[in-house]
Amino acid sequence: MSWMRRAVLYCNGKFLTLSPSKPTAESVASYGGRIIRVGDRKECIDAFPPGVRFDEVDLQGHVALPGFRDSHLHLLSFGLGLANLSLHGVESIEDLKARVAEASLGVAPGEWIIGRGWDQDLFREGRYPSRFDLDESAPGRPVYLIRACGHVGVASSRALEIAEITENTPDPPDGAIDRDESGQPTGILREAAQSLLFRHVPKPGPETLKGALKAGMRRALEAGLTSVSTNDGQAGFQGTIGLYRDVKQSSGIPLRIYWDVPWDFFPELLETPLRTNCGNEFFKVGAVKLFADGSLGARTAALESSYEDDPGNAGMITASQEELSEQVYKAHAAGMQVAIHAIGDRALRIALGAIANAQARIPSPWRRHRIVHAQVVSPELIREMRRNRIVADIQPRFIDTDMKWAESRLGKARMRYAYAWKTLLRAGIPLAGGSDCPVEPIAPLLGIYAAVTRKNEAGEPEEGWYPEEKLTVEEAIKLFTSGAAFAEFQEDLAGVIEPGKFCDLTVLNQDPLAVAEDDIKDIEVVMTVVGGEVAYSKD
Repeated sequence: MSWMRRAVLYCNGKFLTLSPSKPTAESVASYGGRIIRVGDRKECIDAFPPGVRFDEVDLQGHVALPGFRDSHLHLLSFGLGLANLSLHGVESIEDLKARVAEASLGVAPGEWIIGRGWDQDLFREGRYPSRFDLDESAPGRPVYLIRACGHVGVASSRALEIAEITENTPDPPDGAIDRDESGQPTGILREAAQSLLFRHVPKPGPETLKGALKAGMRRALEAGLTSVSTNDGQAGFQGTIGLYRDVKQSSGIPLRIYWDVPWDFFPELLETPLRTNCGNEFFKVGAVKLFADGSLGARTAALESSYEDDPGNAGMITASQEELSEQVYKAHAAGMQVAIHAIGDRALRIALGAIANAQARIPSPWRRHRIVHAQVVSPELIREMRRNRIVADIQPRFIDTDMKWAESRLGKARMRYAYAWKTLLRAGIPLAGGSDCPVEPIAPLLGIYAAVTRKNEAGEPEEGWYPEEKLTVEEAIKLFTSGAAFAEFQEDLAGVIEPGKFCDLTVLNQDPLAVAEDDIKDIEVVMTVVGGEVAYSKD
């Protein structure tokens, strides 16, 4: 019997279905990868076609939810990064230098040392790292270390030399090269300035890409994810499609993929019949990914007025209103969803203006255009989001890092409408939950914990950070189940445990609706089921 016709009974569990008609159940019957019955053991057994033999999976009293979905991450970058230098949680430049020095021992002279995860706001020295710091750690070596947000990096002198970045190199239109008082590059590259260096970093070969993708997909399944919306571009347009196809065929890893296509690939996309939601059950083309600004942590998110802690700097627009409007219109006219990275309120205004322009020219109210992040909003912008039926693609785990400095960046007045998830939800804005991994861990339970408690993993602050924006546990779970499914036009297939939908399940060792909210972060994934098959088991 092929797995496509396989019958499986999942029983002896507590199923939290998220379906109003049957909120809980003891068993689920799966046939051909779809749910055919939800209920008690007997009625699920009776649902199988006559004469069909079924396998039985005993959940041993564990709790099953609709399969977790991540609405925004970078799966291939995550997989590639697993082999690179991790700088997450580094608390000083001296510690960063020590890690670079250690990493250099395992790298041949002339080979690049690549790392990611540093955050200058955590450093005891209270400053950005510089090329001179890297030169001390790995003399004569090309080193590039990307900030946690991905919007800023620091290069060693040798790396700058290879990239031919000097005091005479002009800033690119959508980026900046930090310079000292004499005009020399400090090593810090912001936004598009990073591309001046990236083009000189050796590209990973096909086998490296395959291995990285497999590693990232396995980690996703271990975290309870059954589907991800990912923005990858390392392999090119056709190369990315081929990469996912080859990995699925060679490994059988059943993670579902919704691929947000980088804008650079849009001309190639137009030459194909592929459009949003085209594909099969395991790989679909998603939105066209666009950018309006940078990040708050790097002070490159575009704000309507200056940063509170950096007067005169209001961040960076990475596409003008005219440019973004033209991009959105072209994608919209081609039948594509768009997903626009917009963190600051100025960037959000420009992004919404671009979408409104496209909708006015070609009305298509159910296109479900997405704003990715939407961290700084306002009552006016919320009304515009609702008017254009925007899906807000949010990342609750950001607060673990951002609460350390967000108020100093924005000031108290702007914080009223920053990270304002409850406000968005009450306004009727559909919300989808993601991690932005590798910016944050690929762990939906940590996102759910952050959305519910508004605390970091140390349990601080005690009452929660801006606690009026807390979500209920069920609301937070929906971010990573039905909310993410809606953002991907998959609500008829996923997000709820009910007949007709994919048998995608995330099985936990505790009930997130029953434990203390502070304990949600400690719940363990014991099994991940995709299409009726056990894709990961902790045992």
